[in-house]
Amino acid sequence: MDTNKYKAKLQNFKSLSQSNIPKTFNDADLIIDIQNTQNQLFKALLHKNQQYSIRWLFGFDRYIRSLNKSIARPFRSNLKRGHIVEVELFGHFNRELTFLHPAVVLYDNHQGQILVAPISTGLHGNANKLHIDVGQTEGLKHDCAIALDELLMIHKDRVHYQHKIKNKSVKLPDYVLDTIDELILEYFLPQKHVEVKKLDKDLADEKIKVSQLEKKIELLEKQLAEKVLEKIILE
Repeated sequence: MDTNKYKAKLQNFKSLSQSNIPKTFNDADLIIDIQNTQNQLFKALLHKNQQYSIRWLFGFDRYIRSLNKSIARPFRSNLKRGHIVEVELFGHFNRELTFLHPAVVLYDNHQGQILVAPISTGLHGNANKLHIDVGQTEGLKHDCAIALDELLMIHKDRVHYQHKIKNKSVKLPDYVLDTIDELILEYFLPQKHVEVKKLDKDLADEKIKVSQLEKKIELLEKQLAEKVLEKIILE
């Protein structure tokens, strides 16, 4: 496929409004190239194992339903930081996590998107510092790991359901979420991490000073009370 001609087309489209960009069925060459690409995809899937192909089929089906706006959206406002959800990560390169995976919600922009970190049982116990082991102690059914090296901002159409145990939403405890925040700062915002650490140290030092001053004030108040009592007795 000659990608250069399509790059030129994309450049030309920049000066047009979305409503004025021609439909795909108006371009015979584009239709043929799409069909050829589909054929290459079909051949590639034939050589994959059936588990992969079935999971791919499910993901592609959800993608099409999202394009057609036919996905129910019950998760518009009730997903909070720490909730565990099942998400469709269809579409991947190389070793990226793909297809259905549980994930922890880290942020909701309240515009239909959430920041998530995928969770995988296969990553539990490895040496990657960006993989946080969690399990039954944290309220999950199985031992697994949160993959912070796979952070994704996704649309809520990718969410299949919210994980629950005994009809109660599964939510990671605060100490795990605090660890996640710390690691994100350390590895993705290292300069901010240094600044935060310095502020934490400064705050700790100030708390020590305040504690010392409070003890000094307490001692002075005691000495003053003794002086007042002594003066009253002498009078």
